[in-house]
Amino acid sequence: MTTEPQRGATTAGTPRLPRAPRRPTARDLRLVALFTLLNAAACLLGRANRVPDADVSLVWPAAGVSVLWLVARARRPWPWLDPLLLALSTGAVVAATGSSAPSAAIGALAATVQAVVCAWVLARRAPYVWAARGTQQLRRVPDLWWFVLGAALSSVVSAPLVELAVVLGGEPWTWRTALLWCARNTVAIVGIGTLGFTLGAWLRGRRSRTVPERIEWWTEGRGADYLAALLLAPLLYVVWFVEIDWLAVVFPLIGLTVWAGSRLPTRSVVLHTTLCGVVAIQLTLAGSGPFAELPDPTAQVAIAQLYVGLVAVIGLALAIARDERALLVADLQAARDRAQEQATLLATVVDTMSEGVRVVDAAGRVVVRNPTAGLLLTGRTAPDGAGDADLAHLARLDGSPVPDAELPFRRALAGEQVREADLLVRVPGATEPRIVTFSASPLPAAAGGGAVTVLRDVTAERTELRRAAQVQASLLPSRTLDVPGLDLAARFVPAGSVGGDFYDWQPVADGLVLTLADVMGKGPAAAILAATTRSVLHAQLALHDVAGTLAATERAMTADLANAGAFVTMFRAYVDAADGQVSYTDAGHGLSLIVGPDGTARRLSATGLPLGIAPGPDRVSARARLAPGELLVTFSDGVLDALGGSLDDLDQVGRAVRGTRTAEQAADAVLSLVDPRHPEDDLTVVALRRAA
Repeated sequence: MTTEPQRGATTAGTPRLPRAPRRPTARDLRLVALFTLLNAAACLLGRANRVPDADVSLVWPAAGVSVLWLVARARRPWPWLDPLLLALSTGAVVAATGSSAPSAAIGALAATVQAVVCAWVLARRAPYVWAARGTQQLRRVPDLWWFVLGAALSSVVSAPLVELAVVLGGEPWTWRTALLWCARNTVAIVGIGTLGFTLGAWLRGRRSRTVPERIEWWTEGRGADYLAALLLAPLLYVVWFVEIDWLAVVFPLIGLTVWAGSRLPTRSVVLHTTLCGVVAIQLTLAGSGPFAELPDPTAQVAIAQLYVGLVAVIGLALAIARDERALLVADLQAARDRAQEQATLLATVVDTMSEGVRVVDAAGRVVVRNPTAGLLLTGRTAPDGAGDADLAHLARLDGSPVPDAELPFRRALAGEQVREADLLVRVPGATEPRIVTFSASPLPAAAGGGAVTVLRDVTAERTELRRAAQVQASLLPSRTLDVPGLDLAARFVPAGSVGGDFYDWQPVADGLVLTLADVMGKGPAAAILAATTRSVLHAQLALHDVAGTLAATERAMTADLANAGAFVTMFRAYVDAADGQVSYTDAGHGLSLIVGPDGTARRLSATGLPLGIAPGPDRVSARARLAPGELLVTFSDGVLDALGGSLDDLDQVGRAVRGTRTAEQAADAVLSLVDPRHPEDDLTVVALRRAA
């Protein structure tokens, strides 16, 4: 079973109506009955004021009531019921008050057509009012114009039916009837419609215990404004219409509405225009006031109603525009307050950061520098001037000065992204320089341009890494082996300061055992695992049995690798110096080549998975032969990634070492294929040449 959404839920600021049930509820029936009675009463009131010797009403409040009826019943069940009862109640009252049955029927049809057309325009052009079922005031001036247009259009569309009803009633056709119909009904729809919307919004506010517009009678002189608009202005209309009968001098009264529209909220202006309009029309009907000087009674009331409509539209337009401006100012104020709160929060966060933050504009002038940046650069938190004054103590790690174009923020202003550039900072008074890493990024041109630089003191970190690198370097072979017939060399470039790559060689009676390993990852954790792996390998006794050595190492390190969530790729080979036989085991490494003097290479494929992936099965070995003059080259995946990342890129290695005469030259040739200055991963190359 599905449940209906709550009444009043909104989507994009418009109330969302629940899905209409198939049958009307008791509340729907009560609403229909109420509007049926209201429409009948409004028709009786209109029929009580008719053109002398004619069957045409001078006022017709039922036009506004009928539109409110359809709006209040928007998307309710049985929508056909409302136009039907509207037509029946209107026709019954008109027939009961003296019209013929055909005239009453056509007049009722005209009233129904008018209400439907106006409601349709309102639903299309002010959907929030339609969706709120008349409990929402007009909020925008264009919506007011559409409402007025809908009222006028519906009156014009239905006017021919009224002329037909008059003719069927035995009266002659006259343009004054159509004019009166359009004037009185347009004004009634605008006046009574806006009054109904205001009342509906007020009732909704009472039900939800919220007051949309507070009237502060006792502050800022607002009480006097309300008193003047709602009491003194109608009284002035009474005095004016009783004492003055010149048509030309009625228009200064519009100034009262202009004043009210510019001072009071919309619902108060609606009350003001309604009270003044009722006074003006009733006094005109009584034969008093400036409009009474017109010779035709029909024209008197028609012009009076047009005047009332003009006053209502002017007042509403001014009030709605004023409310729009007030809402916009409130939104801007709220946005400014939120922006100020965010700026304060951001400033607090930046000022309390452990990293330094330095922001410059497009011209390189400092606009933001938090206290941490001041301490790192100058030893003081307070700014010491604009420009580059706080960067005067920068130097490269070798102690040489940094050119202005190479300053991190200058590089960022040129469009470069600077990532962790280490520089020395010699703060006056400090005993030792600091190592500070700079990361700078350009700011978008839409934000005015400039650059932001983040600084971090990495002195202790770099010192520890340097010590770790020294320890790691001490674990690598300090000298090559002197094995007759074999020439051996290696190169190692860690990513950062320490890495997970290592190489090793060990002498045996008839040759040597060569090892290259790569621990997953980089940094201190990978270096620790690499040192552990090397130690376990050195603890093995049967060096000739490379497969057994790897299997034993894997068993010994299973727990360590599992706890670290790591694995190790490894190439380990035993090389017989006498005949060049190579017995090797490749644990997921697969980056070893035998290269001939002409540069042709054959790859030694892997014989198993990396250590730590699936421990248990025995390791197997494979055999190859290193002919005189051939070269065995093995390297880490960092080299492969730098070459392009594909096995097809291994052909570059063969071409690079072709023509080299020593293992040293071959190792340098492989390393020359990549840029060792900023490696993304450890770079390790081991080369072994058999003498020709």
